[in-house]
Amino acid sequence: MTDDQLFLTSMWITVFSASGVAIWLWLLKRQEPALTALAGFCLAMASWCFGHILVINGEGSGGSSSLGVLLLLSNPLLPTCFLHFVLSWLTETLGLPGRLKRLLPLFYFTAIVVTLASFLMDGGKLQPWLTFPQFLHLQPWGWLNLGYTVFVGVLAHLILFAAFLESRGNLRRSIIAMFATGAWGFILATSFISPSIHFDHYPFPMLALPSYAVLVVYSLVRYRLVRVNRWVSFGVMFITLMTATMVVMSLIVAFLALLGVEGLARIPMSELVLYSALLLAVAWGLYRPMTELAERVVYPGGRIDQHTLNHWVTALNKAESWSELIDIAQTLWTDKTRIRIPIYLKTPAKISQVPAIACYYFHQNGLEPATGPHEWLCEAIDWSELSPSHQRLGETFTRLLASACGNLERSLQLAETQQKRLEEQHLVELGGLTAAIAHELRNPLNIITMAATQTDPAIREHINNQVKRSELLIKDILSYAGRMELKAETVDLCGLIRNVCSQIQDIHQVTIDQELPPSLSIEADAGRLQQVFINLLENAAAFISQRQDGRILVTLQKSGDTAVEICIHNNGPAISSEMQSQLFQPFVSKRAGGSGLGLAIVRRIMDAHHGRIWHSANVGWPVTFHLSLPVHHSLEQSTLTTEIS
Repeated sequence: MTDDQLFLTSMWITVFSASGVAIWLWLLKRQEPALTALAGFCLAMASWCFGHILVINGEGSGGSSSLGVLLLLSNPLLPTCFLHFVLSWLTETLGLPGRLKRLLPLFYFTAIVVTLASFLMDGGKLQPWLTFPQFLHLQPWGWLNLGYTVFVGVLAHLILFAAFLESRGNLRRSIIAMFATGAWGFILATSFISPSIHFDHYPFPMLALPSYAVLVVYSLVRYRLVRVNRWVSFGVMFITLMTATMVVMSLIVAFLALLGVEGLARIPMSELVLYSALLLAVAWGLYRPMTELAERVVYPGGRIDQHTLNHWVTALNKAESWSELIDIAQTLWTDKTRIRIPIYLKTPAKISQVPAIACYYFHQNGLEPATGPHEWLCEAIDWSELSPSHQRLGETFTRLLASACGNLERSLQLAETQQKRLEEQHLVELGGLTAAIAHELRNPLNIITMAATQTDPAIREHINNQVKRSELLIKDILSYAGRMELKAETVDLCGLIRNVCSQIQDIHQVTIDQELPPSLSIEADAGRLQQVFINLLENAAAFISQRQDGRILVTLQKSGDTAVEICIHNNGPAISSEMQSQLFQPFVSKRAGGSGLGLAIVRRIMDAHHGRIWHSANVGWPVTFHLSLPVHHSLEQSTLTTEIS
């Protein structure tokens, strides 16, 4: 292939590629009206390249040569169409006044006038150049034509730059890509003027012109039409494969030449390119039908059409429980294959009946984790006796089933979270209502107390006892259901425990042994901690009061450098195992004269201090309550408020 033939081939490819892109853009004009102007730009590019073809092939033919010169001097139409596109595309983005778009007819009229004037004034002459029989040499009017072309192109890119400064996201990315493409086009087109400036070097850059029109469009639609990226991906793959094929064929030809096979070694490079392209095009066209044919031969009945696939996905994702999902999956599989295979939500090692499908979730640290991130897997277990078609069908089915398992799990977790949120909201509302009722009950109790002063002393004493009991219950309800404020201060914990023990001993006539260090201070609310110790020690005193050898022991020690642990032991009746799991719930445990809220309030206070309380019966005492408290509070303020939970 000679140099001028290579140049003509490049021009023909540009004509066809630019024309094809123009038609495609025209069909998309309803989605983006500005694409009409871009289609005009591509047509102008195709016409300009066709002008080169007419000039080179038109030696001795005045008509075709003259038409070729006219098309080459239609330079101004290229940037004018591009300016039209930019104004149509970016007017709303920049908030440009409408009069700029109204000037477009003037730009088109000027472009046509400049084109005709430069043609009529012999703005370009045809003369031989290098190996070309004739090539366009610009004359003064031709240079004027080129100057106006550059002016309009610069104007369009200035508007693009202004849009770049104002835009964000994909619009900005598109503008950057168009600037890069514009720079590429400028580099390619500069060799057009080489003969006019006596730069006698082959116009190699113009051989890459087929890429310019495609890149201009791709830089725009890359971020707007996803399917375009798929087509470009296919194109890149095709070009890569063609290049690799050419390299391999060239190596084979060179090797054959060494072996003396001259006939094959003399194949021109142009024919190698053509053969490679044709081979890949045929292979690409036959790939899908041949793949389908092979699957029909190897896996008869094992293919799934799109309708069946959509039906499976929709049906599996309708399941609202695990049992329903298993039933739906078994029905879908049986209807398709007429073979019933059990489906289990367990690991393959736990399945004895085969063939089967095992659905389980997989974790890096093992199978079936209780918590943590994981992914669902569905595995066909021992399908060796089934036909290859059913095995192939099973691969698709198990992938869909695994996806459905993951979707159902997330759906159930979301439903559970929403239910918990509703329950928490209900508890908050109930707490507020309870506090309001408790406040209102105090007024009737005061009236009852005053009215009882006129009754018989025995009746009055009975009424007063019941009123005190009711007031205690109201006080505990308000303490449990209301807001809790902790006033953090440095507290001598040992001194606080000794004072509470002394009070309980005097009131209940019991002995409380103490194993305490001389002094130990923490940051806490002294009043709330006193409430905790009084409640626990009063409970212990009440339960050992019926024993002759009743004992209470309080111990205190540091647990590392950041916490302290208090243990309150007593040898009263052991707490049943049924009661232990609900010990700190309201109204579950209740001693004589108590409200049933004492331990629930204790837990609230411990939680507010970021501490813990728990019960045990395995440290040598029937009943032991352990309390763990941090030594230092990480409080930004001196007061911490907690809400009922």
